[in-house]
Amino acid sequence: MIPRYSRKKISQIWSEEKTYDYWLKVELASCEAWNELGIIPKDDLDKIKKIKFNQKIYNKYFEETKHDIVSFVKAISENLGDESRWIHHGLTSNDVKDTGLSLQLRDSIDHIDLQISNLMDSLKNRAIEEIDTPCMGRSHGMHAEPMSFGSKLAIFWEELKRHRDRLKETKKRVSICMISGPVGSYATVSPALEKIVSQKLKLDSANVTNQIIQRDIHGEYCQNLALLGTTLEKISIEIRHLQRSEVNEVREPFGTKGFVTKGSSSMPHKRNPELSERISGIARIIRSNSLAALENIPLWHERDISHSSAERIILPDSSIAIDYILFLSNEIISGMTIDKNRMLENLNQSQGLIFSPRVMLKLIESGMNRNDAYDLVQDLSMRTFESKESFKQICANNEKIKSKIKNKDLDEIFDYNYYLRFTKEQFNSIGWKT
Repeated sequence: MIPRYSRKKISQIWSEEKTYDYWLKVELASCEAWNELGIIPKDDLDKIKKIKFNQKIYNKYFEETKHDIVSFVKAISENLGDESRWIHHGLTSNDVKDTGLSLQLRDSIDHIDLQISNLMDSLKNRAIEEIDTPCMGRSHGMHAEPMSFGSKLAIFWEELKRHRDRLKETKKRVSICMISGPVGSYATVSPALEKIVSQKLKLDSANVTNQIIQRDIHGEYCQNLALLGTTLEKISIEIRHLQRSEVNEVREPFGTKGFVTKGSSSMPHKRNPELSERISGIARIIRSNSLAALENIPLWHERDISHSSAERIILPDSSIAIDYILFLSNEIISGMTIDKNRMLENLNQSQGLIFSPRVMLKLIESGMNRNDAYDLVQDLSMRTFESKESFKQICANNEKIKSKIKNKDLDEIFDYNYYLRFTKEQFNSIGWKT
Protein backbone atom coordinates (compact mmCIF):
# COMPACT_ATOMS: atom_id res chain seq x y z
CA MET A 1 0.00 0.00 0.00
CA ILE A 2 1.15 3.54 -0.78
CA PRO A 3 -0.47 5.83 1.79
CA ARG A 4 0.40 9.03 -0.04
CA TYR A 5 -1.97 8.20 -2.89
CA SER A 6 -5.39 9.82 -2.67
CA ARG A 7 -8.09 9.15 -5.22
CA LYS A 8 -10.25 11.89 -3.74
CA LYS A 9 -10.24 14.16 -6.79
CA ILE A 10 -10.98 11.55 -9.45
CA SER A 11 -13.45 9.73 -7.21
CA GLN A 12 -15.32 12.97 -6.57
CA ILE A 13 -15.76 13.49 -10.30
CA TRP A 14 -17.36 10.05 -10.59
CA SER A 15 -19.18 10.01 -7.27
CA GLU A 16 -22.95 9.70 -7.07
CA GLU A 17 -23.10 13.07 -5.36
CA LYS A 18 -21.13 14.78 -8.14
CA THR A 19 -23.26 13.07 -10.80
CA TYR A 20 -26.35 14.70 -9.35
CA ASP A 21 -24.49 18.00 -9.25
CA TYR A 22 -23.80 17.72 -12.99
CA TRP A 23 -27.47 16.93 -13.62
CA LEU A 24 -28.46 19.99 -11.59
CA LYS A 25 -26.15 22.18 -13.69
CA VAL A 26 -27.91 20.96 -16.83
CA GLU A 27 -31.40 21.49 -15.40
CA LEU A 28 -30.56 25.02 -14.20
CA ALA A 29 -28.88 25.96 -17.48
CA SER A 30 -31.98 24.76 -19.33
CA CYS A 31 -34.26 26.89 -17.15
CA GLU A 32 -32.03 29.91 -17.74
CA ALA A 33 -32.19 29.24 -21.47
CA TRP A 34 -36.00 29.02 -21.38
CA ASN A 35 -36.00 32.36 -19.58
CA GLU A 36 -33.85 33.91 -22.31
CA LEU A 37 -36.30 32.55 -24.89
CA GLY A 38 -39.19 34.19 -23.05
CA ILE A 39 -40.85 31.07 -21.65
CA ILE A 40 -39.93 31.08 -17.93
CA PRO A 41 -40.65 34.37 -16.12
CA LYS A 42 -37.71 35.96 -14.31
CA ASP A 43 -39.42 35.73 -10.90
CA ASP A 44 -39.88 32.00 -11.36
CA LEU A 45 -36.28 31.60 -12.54
CA ASP A 46 -34.97 33.44 -9.47
CA LYS A 47 -36.73 30.93 -7.24
CA ILE A 48 -35.59 27.97 -9.34
CA LYS A 49 -31.94 29.06 -9.17
CA LYS A 50 -32.04 28.60 -5.39
CA ILE A 51 -32.88 24.90 -5.53
CA LYS A 52 -30.53 22.33 -4.03
CA PHE A 53 -30.37 18.59 -4.32
CA ASN A 54 -31.17 16.47 -1.28
CA GLN A 55 -30.08 12.84 -1.38
CA LYS A 56 -32.57 11.68 1.24
CA ILE A 57 -35.50 13.17 -0.63
CA TYR A 58 -34.22 11.61 -3.86
CA ASN A 59 -33.95 8.20 -2.20
CA LYS A 60 -37.53 8.51 -0.98
CA TYR A 61 -38.83 9.13 -4.48
CA PHE A 62 -36.59 6.51 -6.02
CA GLU A 63 -38.14 3.88 -3.76
CA GLU A 64 -41.48 4.80 -5.32
CA THR A 65 -40.53 5.35 -8.96
CA LYS A 66 -37.40 3.28 -9.57
CA HIS A 67 -36.52 5.96 -12.15
CA ASP A 68 -33.49 8.13 -11.53
CA ILE A 69 -34.40 11.28 -13.48
CA VAL A 70 -38.04 11.28 -12.37
CA SER A 71 -36.86 10.96 -8.77
CA PHE A 72 -34.24 13.65 -9.33
CA VAL A 73 -36.75 16.12 -10.76
CA LYS A 74 -39.15 15.45 -7.87
CA ALA A 75 -36.33 15.92 -5.34
CA ILE A 76 -35.11 19.28 -6.65
CA SER A 77 -38.71 20.49 -7.04
CA GLU A 78 -39.64 19.56 -3.47
CA ASN A 79 -39.43 23.07 -1.99
CA LEU A 80 -40.75 25.00 -4.98
CA GLY A 81 -44.26 26.29 -5.59
CA ASP A 82 -45.96 26.72 -8.96
CA GLU A 83 -42.59 27.48 -10.55
CA SER A 84 -41.69 23.82 -10.14
CA ARG A 85 -43.59 23.14 -13.38
CA TRP A 86 -40.63 24.55 -15.32
CA ILE A 87 -38.12 22.00 -14.01
CA HIS A 88 -37.18 19.57 -16.80
CA HIS A 89 -39.43 21.51 -19.20
CA GLY A 90 -39.37 19.87 -22.65
CA LEU A 91 -36.41 17.66 -21.74
CA THR A 92 -36.02 13.92 -21.85
CA SER A 93 -33.92 11.95 -19.37
CA ASN A 94 -30.87 11.60 -21.56
CA ASP A 95 -30.76 15.31 -22.34
CA VAL A 96 -29.81 15.68 -18.70
CA LYS A 97 -27.86 12.47 -18.16
CA ASP A 98 -25.77 12.51 -21.33
CA THR A 99 -24.98 16.21 -21.10
CA GLY A 100 -24.06 15.72 -17.45
CA LEU A 101 -21.87 12.78 -18.47
CA SER A 102 -20.11 15.02 -20.97
CA LEU A 103 -19.20 17.34 -18.11
CA GLN A 104 -17.92 14.36 -16.12
CA LEU A 105 -15.79 13.08 -18.98
CA ARG A 106 -14.36 16.53 -19.64
CA ASP A 107 -13.38 17.04 -16.00
CA SER A 108 -11.97 13.52 -15.83
CA ILE A 109 -9.75 14.11 -18.87
CA ASP A 110 -8.45 17.33 -17.32
CA HIS A 111 -7.47 15.44 -14.17
CA ILE A 112 -5.90 12.53 -16.06
CA ASP A 113 -3.98 14.96 -18.26
CA LEU A 114 -2.47 16.53 -15.14
CA GLN A 115 -1.40 13.09 -13.89
CA ILE A 116 0.21 12.28 -17.25
CA SER A 117 2.04 15.61 -17.11
CA ASN A 118 3.41 14.77 -13.65
CA LEU A 119 4.71 11.42 -14.89
CA MET A 120 6.24 13.04 -17.96
CA ASP A 121 8.07 15.54 -15.75
CA SER A 122 9.54 12.68 -13.71
CA LEU A 123 10.59 10.79 -16.84
CA LYS A 124 12.20 13.89 -18.30
CA ASN A 125 14.13 14.64 -15.11
CA ARG A 126 15.43 11.08 -14.80
CA ALA A 127 16.19 10.85 -18.53
CA ILE A 128 18.32 13.99 -18.47
CA GLU A 129 20.08 12.75 -15.31
CA GLU A 130 20.94 9.49 -17.09
CA ILE A 131 21.68 10.86 -20.56
CA ASP A 132 25.33 9.75 -20.36
CA THR A 133 24.65 6.44 -18.61
CA PRO A 134 25.41 3.53 -20.96
CA CYS A 135 23.26 0.44 -20.53
CA MET A 136 22.69 -2.75 -22.46
CA GLY A 137 20.11 -2.46 -25.20
CA ARG A 138 18.29 -5.75 -25.68
CA SER A 139 16.32 -7.37 -28.48
CA HIS A 140 14.55 -10.72 -28.02
CA GLY A 141 15.70 -10.41 -24.40
CA MET A 142 19.30 -10.79 -25.57
CA HIS A 143 22.20 -8.35 -25.53
CA ALA A 144 22.08 -6.19 -28.67
CA GLU A 145 24.02 -2.90 -28.57
CA PRO A 146 24.74 -0.31 -25.88
CA MET A 147 22.42 2.65 -25.54
CA SER A 148 21.76 5.55 -23.19
CA PHE A 149 19.54 4.65 -20.24
CA GLY A 150 18.21 8.19 -20.50
CA SER A 151 16.97 7.53 -24.04
CA LYS A 152 15.06 4.50 -22.76
CA LEU A 153 13.12 6.86 -20.48
CA ALA A 154 12.78 9.50 -23.21
CA ILE A 155 10.97 6.95 -25.39
CA PHE A 156 8.36 6.55 -22.66
CA TRP A 157 8.06 10.35 -22.38
CA GLU A 158 7.44 10.69 -26.11
CA GLU A 159 4.80 7.97 -26.02
CA LEU A 160 2.98 9.66 -23.15
CA LYS A 161 3.04 12.90 -25.13
CA ARG A 162 1.05 11.15 -27.85
CA HIS A 163 -1.45 10.00 -25.23
CA ARG A 164 -1.90 13.61 -24.11
CA ASP A 165 -2.50 14.63 -27.71
CA ARG A 166 -5.08 11.89 -28.17
CA LEU A 167 -6.90 12.82 -24.96
CA LYS A 168 -6.88 16.46 -26.00
CA GLU A 169 -8.71 15.50 -29.18
CA THR A 170 -11.05 13.22 -27.25
CA LYS A 171 -11.85 16.05 -24.86
CA LYS A 172 -13.18 18.06 -27.80
CA ARG A 173 -15.44 15.21 -28.85
CA VAL A 174 -16.77 14.38 -25.37
CA SER A 175 -17.59 18.03 -24.64
CA ILE A 176 -21.03 17.74 -26.22
CA CYS A 177 -24.33 19.24 -25.10
CA MET A 178 -27.50 17.46 -26.17
CA ILE A 179 -30.84 19.15 -25.45
CA SER A 180 -32.97 17.78 -28.28
CA GLY A 181 -35.90 16.01 -26.60
CA PRO A 182 -37.21 12.49 -27.29
CA VAL A 183 -35.48 10.87 -30.31
CA GLY A 184 -33.59 14.10 -31.01
CA SER A 185 -36.23 15.87 -33.12
CA TYR A 186 -36.38 19.06 -30.99
CA ALA A 187 -40.16 18.63 -30.94
CA THR A 188 -40.37 19.71 -27.29
CA VAL A 189 -37.37 22.04 -27.21
CA SER A 190 -35.44 23.84 -29.96
CA PRO A 191 -31.92 24.11 -31.40
CA ALA A 192 -31.83 27.66 -30.02
CA LEU A 193 -32.37 26.34 -26.49
CA GLU A 194 -29.65 23.74 -26.95
CA LYS A 195 -27.22 26.38 -28.18
CA ILE A 196 -27.83 28.60 -25.14
CA VAL A 197 -27.41 25.67 -22.72
CA SER A 198 -24.22 24.54 -24.44
CA GLN A 199 -22.74 28.05 -24.13
CA LYS A 200 -23.60 28.21 -20.44
CA LEU A 201 -21.96 24.81 -19.80
CA LYS A 202 -19.02 25.60 -22.13
CA LEU A 203 -19.81 22.63 -24.32
CA ASP A 204 -20.33 22.28 -28.06
CA SER A 205 -23.85 21.74 -29.36
CA ALA A 206 -24.47 18.35 -30.89
CA ASN A 207 -24.89 18.55 -34.66
CA VAL A 208 -27.37 15.70 -34.93
CA THR A 209 -28.51 13.19 -32.31
CA ASN A 210 -31.30 10.79 -31.55
CA GLN A 211 -32.16 10.21 -27.90
CA ILE A 212 -28.55 9.84 -26.79
CA ILE A 213 -25.10 11.16 -27.53
CA GLN A 214 -23.61 8.48 -29.74
CA ARG A 215 -21.45 5.97 -27.87
CA ASP A 216 -18.51 5.94 -30.25
CA ILE A 217 -17.45 9.05 -28.30
CA HIS A 218 -17.48 7.19 -25.01
CA GLY A 219 -15.84 4.22 -26.68
CA GLU A 220 -13.02 6.51 -27.80
CA TYR A 221 -12.55 7.70 -24.23
CA CYS A 222 -12.27 4.14 -22.93
CA GLN A 223 -10.01 3.09 -25.79
CA ASN A 224 -7.65 5.97 -25.02
CA LEU A 225 -7.56 4.98 -21.36
CA ALA A 226 -6.79 1.42 -22.47
CA LEU A 227 -3.97 2.67 -24.71
CA LEU A 228 -2.59 4.80 -21.90
CA GLY A 229 -2.83 1.93 -19.43
CA THR A 230 -0.99 -0.33 -21.86
CA THR A 231 1.87 2.15 -22.12
CA LEU A 232 2.04 2.26 -18.33
CA GLU A 233 2.21 -1.54 -18.35
CA LYS A 234 4.96 -1.32 -20.97
CA ILE A 235 6.96 0.87 -18.58
CA SER A 236 6.21 -1.45 -15.66
CA ILE A 237 7.31 -4.54 -17.59
CA GLU A 238 10.62 -2.85 -18.41
CA ILE A 239 11.15 -2.11 -14.71
CA ARG A 240 10.22 -5.70 -13.83
CA HIS A 241 12.73 -7.11 -16.30
CA LEU A 242 15.49 -4.76 -15.19
CA GLN A 243 14.87 -5.66 -11.54
CA ARG A 244 15.28 -9.42 -12.13
CA SER A 245 18.10 -10.85 -10.03
CA GLU A 246 20.11 -11.77 -13.13
CA VAL A 247 19.89 -8.19 -14.46
CA ASN A 248 19.52 -6.05 -11.32
CA GLU A 249 20.05 -2.69 -13.03
CA VAL A 250 16.99 -0.86 -11.72
CA ARG A 251 14.93 -1.33 -8.56
CA GLU A 252 11.57 0.00 -7.49
CA PRO A 253 11.38 2.19 -4.37
CA PHE A 254 11.37 -0.13 -1.38
CA GLY A 255 11.07 0.50 2.34
CA THR A 256 11.00 4.30 2.09
CA LYS A 257 8.35 7.00 1.76
CA GLY A 258 5.60 4.59 2.71
CA PHE A 259 6.48 1.95 0.12
CA VAL A 260 6.44 -1.82 0.53
CA THR A 261 8.88 -2.99 3.23
CA LYS A 262 8.35 -6.75 3.07
CA GLY A 263 8.80 -8.78 -0.10
CA SER A 264 7.80 -12.23 1.12
CA SER A 265 6.26 -13.89 4.14
CA SER A 266 8.78 -16.74 3.98
CA MET A 267 11.88 -15.27 2.29
CA PRO A 268 13.21 -12.19 4.10
CA HIS A 269 15.65 -11.38 1.30
CA LYS A 270 12.94 -10.82 -1.32
CA ARG A 271 12.52 -7.39 -2.86
CA ASN A 272 9.82 -7.89 -5.47
CA PRO A 273 8.70 -5.46 -8.23
CA GLU A 274 5.25 -5.46 -6.65
CA LEU A 275 4.22 -1.98 -7.77
CA SER A 276 5.04 -2.67 -11.40
CA GLU A 277 3.20 -5.98 -11.22
CA ARG A 278 0.19 -4.14 -9.79
CA ILE A 279 0.23 -1.78 -12.77
CA SER A 280 0.24 -4.73 -15.17
CA GLY A 281 -2.77 -6.28 -13.46
CA ILE A 282 -4.84 -3.09 -13.37
CA ALA A 283 -3.99 -2.29 -17.00
CA ARG A 284 -5.70 -5.56 -17.96
CA ILE A 285 -8.92 -4.40 -16.28
CA ILE A 286 -8.84 -1.09 -18.13
CA ARG A 287 -8.34 -2.88 -21.45
CA SER A 288 -11.21 -5.28 -20.76
CA ASN A 289 -13.48 -2.34 -19.89
CA SER A 290 -12.69 -0.77 -23.24
CA LEU A 291 -14.20 -3.81 -24.97
CA ALA A 292 -17.47 -3.25 -23.10
CA ALA A 293 -17.39 0.38 -24.29
CA LEU A 294 -17.17 -0.83 -27.89
CA GLU A 295 -20.09 -3.17 -27.29
CA ASN A 296 -22.11 -0.14 -26.13
CA ILE A 297 -21.92 1.58 -29.52
CA PRO A 298 -24.57 -0.45 -31.42
CA LEU A 299 -27.94 0.15 -29.75
CA TRP A 300 -31.51 -0.54 -30.86
CA HIS A 301 -32.95 2.19 -33.09
CA GLU A 302 -32.84 5.61 -31.38
CA ARG A 303 -31.77 4.16 -28.04
CA ASP A 304 -31.99 1.39 -25.51
CA ILE A 305 -30.40 1.26 -22.07
CA SER A 306 -28.13 -1.75 -22.47
CA HIS A 307 -25.20 0.67 -22.44
CA SER A 308 -26.28 2.42 -19.26
CA SER A 309 -25.63 -0.36 -16.75
CA ALA A 310 -22.20 -1.10 -18.25
CA GLU A 311 -21.20 2.58 -18.26
CA ARG A 312 -22.01 2.94 -14.58
CA ILE A 313 -19.17 0.46 -14.01
CA ILE A 314 -16.63 0.95 -16.77
CA LEU A 315 -16.45 4.75 -16.94
CA PRO A 316 -15.77 5.45 -13.25
CA ASP A 317 -13.72 2.28 -12.74
CA SER A 318 -11.45 2.88 -15.73
CA SER A 319 -11.03 6.55 -14.85
CA ILE A 320 -10.13 5.83 -11.24
CA ALA A 321 -7.91 2.88 -12.21
CA ILE A 322 -5.91 4.90 -14.74
CA ASP A 323 -5.49 7.68 -12.19
CA TYR A 324 -4.09 5.16 -9.70
CA ILE A 325 -1.58 3.51 -12.03
CA LEU A 326 -0.45 6.90 -13.30
CA PHE A 327 0.33 7.74 -9.69
CA LEU A 328 2.13 4.42 -9.18
CA SER A 329 4.15 4.91 -12.35
CA ASN A 330 5.22 8.37 -11.26
CA GLU A 331 6.28 7.10 -7.84
CA ILE A 332 8.30 4.30 -9.42
CA ILE A 333 10.08 6.53 -11.94
CA SER A 334 10.82 9.34 -9.50
CA GLY A 335 11.96 6.99 -6.73
CA MET A 336 13.63 4.08 -8.51
CA THR A 337 17.24 3.13 -7.80
CA ILE A 338 19.51 3.03 -10.85
CA ASP A 339 22.65 0.90 -10.49
CA LYS A 340 25.16 2.24 -13.01
CA ASN A 341 27.88 -0.14 -11.88
CA ARG A 342 25.62 -3.11 -12.51
CA MET A 343 24.76 -1.72 -15.93
CA LEU A 344 28.48 -1.59 -16.71
CA GLU A 345 28.97 -5.14 -15.44
CA ASN A 346 26.20 -6.33 -17.73
CA LEU A 347 27.73 -4.46 -20.64
CA ASN A 348 31.07 -6.17 -20.00
CA GLN A 349 29.42 -9.55 -19.61
CA SER A 350 29.47 -10.18 -23.35
CA GLN A 351 33.29 -10.04 -23.47
CA GLY A 352 33.01 -7.30 -26.09
CA LEU A 353 30.74 -9.20 -28.49
CA ILE A 354 28.33 -6.28 -28.60
CA PHE A 355 30.95 -4.40 -30.63
CA SER A 356 30.81 -6.96 -33.46
CA PRO A 357 28.64 -4.72 -35.73
CA ARG A 358 31.21 -1.93 -35.47
CA VAL A 359 34.08 -4.27 -36.28
CA MET A 360 32.18 -5.56 -39.32
CA LEU A 361 31.35 -2.05 -40.55
CA LYS A 362 34.96 -0.94 -40.13
CA LEU A 363 36.15 -3.90 -42.20
CA ILE A 364 33.66 -3.00 -44.94
CA GLU A 365 34.78 0.63 -44.87
CA SER A 366 38.37 -0.60 -45.16
CA GLY A 367 37.56 -2.38 -48.43
CA MET A 368 36.45 -5.88 -47.42
CA ASN A 369 33.43 -7.48 -49.09
CA ARG A 370 30.38 -7.30 -46.80
CA ASN A 371 29.69 -11.04 -46.83
CA ASP A 372 33.35 -11.79 -46.08
CA ALA A 373 33.37 -9.24 -43.28
CA TYR A 374 30.20 -10.70 -41.78
CA ASP A 375 31.49 -14.27 -41.93
CA LEU A 376 34.84 -13.31 -40.42
CA VAL A 377 33.32 -11.40 -37.52
CA GLN A 378 30.77 -14.15 -36.92
CA ASP A 379 33.54 -16.76 -36.79
CA LEU A 380 35.53 -14.69 -34.28
CA SER A 381 32.34 -14.11 -32.25
CA MET A 382 31.74 -17.86 -32.00
CA ARG A 383 35.31 -18.30 -30.76
CA THR A 384 34.59 -15.76 -28.04
CA PHE A 385 31.43 -17.65 -27.04
CA GLU A 386 33.38 -20.90 -26.76
CA SER A 387 36.64 -19.69 -25.22
CA LYS A 388 35.37 -16.77 -23.07
CA GLU A 389 38.40 -14.87 -24.35
CA SER A 390 37.93 -11.16 -24.94
CA PHE A 391 36.43 -10.46 -28.37
CA LYS A 392 38.66 -7.40 -28.67
CA GLN A 393 41.76 -9.48 -28.03
CA ILE A 394 40.69 -12.13 -30.54
CA CYS A 395 40.18 -9.38 -33.13
CA ALA A 396 43.55 -7.81 -32.30
CA ASN A 397 45.30 -11.15 -32.87
CA ASN A 398 43.57 -11.89 -36.18
CA GLU A 399 45.79 -11.26 -39.21
CA LYS A 400 42.95 -10.28 -41.55
CA ILE A 401 41.67 -7.71 -39.11
CA LYS A 402 45.14 -6.39 -38.33
CA SER A 403 45.63 -5.79 -42.06
CA LYS A 404 42.48 -3.64 -42.19
CA ILE A 405 42.13 -2.00 -38.77
CA LYS A 406 44.86 -0.23 -36.80
CA ASN A 407 45.15 -0.79 -33.04
CA LYS A 408 44.17 2.83 -32.41
CA ASP A 409 41.02 2.42 -34.48
CA LEU A 410 40.24 -0.84 -32.69
CA ASP A 411 40.36 1.00 -29.35
CA GLU A 412 37.90 3.54 -30.68
CA ILE A 413 35.58 0.79 -31.90
CA PHE A 414 35.37 -0.77 -28.42
CA ASP A 415 34.08 2.39 -26.74
CA TYR A 416 30.64 2.53 -25.11
CA ASN A 417 30.43 6.31 -25.45
CA TYR A 418 30.28 5.93 -29.23
CA TYR A 419 26.70 4.67 -28.89
CA LEU A 420 25.65 7.70 -26.87
CA ARG A 421 27.01 10.37 -29.19
CA PHE A 422 23.63 11.30 -30.71
CA THR A 423 21.53 11.07 -27.54
CA LYS A 424 21.71 14.79 -26.82
CA GLU A 425 20.67 15.50 -30.38
CA GLN A 426 17.66 13.22 -29.91
CA PHE A 427 16.74 14.97 -26.68
CA ASN A 428 17.01 18.35 -28.37
CA SER A 429 14.68 17.14 -31.13
CA ILE A 430 11.88 16.64 -28.59
CA GLY A 431 12.44 20.10 -27.13
CA TRP A 432 14.68 19.26 -24.18
CA LYS A 433 17.67 21.44 -23.40
CA THR A 434 20.63 19.30 -22.28
